[in-house]
Amino acid sequence: MKIIVTADIHYGVGNNKRIVRNFVKKIIRTNADVLLLVGDTFAFDTQLLVECLTLFAPFKGDKLFVAGNHDLWTHGSNSLEIYEKILPRIVKQYGFHSLDQKPYFKNKIGFVGSIGWYDYSFKNPEKPIPQDYYVRKDWPGVVSWNDGLYVHPGMSDDAFTKRVNRRLKQHLALVSKQADTIICAVHHVPFRQLLRTTHTSTDNFLTAFSGSVETGKIIQSFPKIKYVFCGHTHQKKKALINGITAINIGSDYLQKRFNVIEL
Repeated sequence: MKIIVTADIHYGVGNNKRIVRNFVKKIIRTNADVLLLVGDTFAFDTQLLVECLTLFAPFKGDKLFVAGNHDLWTHGSNSLEIYEKILPRIVKQYGFHSLDQKPYFKNKIGFVGSIGWYDYSFKNPEKPIPQDYYVRKDWPGVVSWNDGLYVHPGMSDDAFTKRVNRRLKQHLALVSKQADTIICAVHHVPFRQLLRTTHTSTDNFLTAFSGSVETGKIIQSFPKIKYVFCGHTHQKKKALINGITAINIGSDYLQKRFNVIEL
């Protein structure tokens, strides 16, 4: 089985629609059996999501979707509704299966996915940045994290991380009973080895919004997981972690990447 994985399409950002169209054509030409999108497909306007998913209509294999933080961006207060109701409805309508809602099986391979989230567990404890700056997602006069403006799940980051991690664990437990091999996809970073390389204090601040240590612990507790894919940080990384091949796809707004595995 040929599986193709990409992340961070960010359709419509930086006038990248032509780049994405050409990228999708390359994906379709792989004739893969399964396509997996690992978050940040669009932002704000669901019509952009519709346009992007429509590009994949000629893909003949199974199509799986995982949400990312940008997919929850809104000028309103309904990020949780977007995540749990609006996105699943749209992706189903355009031929994709939402892994955030339910795992997927194909030929004894189980696919499990989650948006993941961040609980500041990747922050650098040696950098004395006040905890309140992380909570507000704003280091006054230095840098802000835009989720603070545009993501409104109605709960703290820690609570939302626990919520999605709990569902991830439930889905992995379910799939482990039936699958021989598990492919796991989490938009946010689950392992420190896949974090973006940091150089400055600003980098260290932003790293706190990369993912969750607990997500990685959950993944490592399921021995049938052979591959883990993530995105989010826009920097390509790969690591072998306790027998799991972990890959950060590394796409960014204009440069797109995908990985192909065969099982």
